[in-house]
Amino acid sequence: MKVIARAKHIKSGETVLDRGTRFIIKEICVRTDDGGIMFIDMDGARHGVYHPDEYLGVGEELGHPYDWQIVEEAYLLANMPSEMIH
Repeated sequence: MKVIARAKHIKSGETVLDRGTRFIIKEICVRTDDGGIMFIDMDGARHGVYHPDEYLGVGEELGHPYDWQIVEEAYLLANMPSEMIH
């Protein structure tokens, strides 16, 4: 079970949790100029552009409010500059 993953490691068919939005990935688009990643969900809606090393919540199991809080905190910590953590 994944809880958090870098955008570049997320695959089609996975459920992504990002800032209160949950969606299942149908298609992944990568920009050639900067490597930015955009996800297209099963309804055709676009999500992103995400930096390839940006962390996102991943997994169907993360559907409860408590789980959202964990993902949000992990997202903030994972994407925080290291000098702010230390």
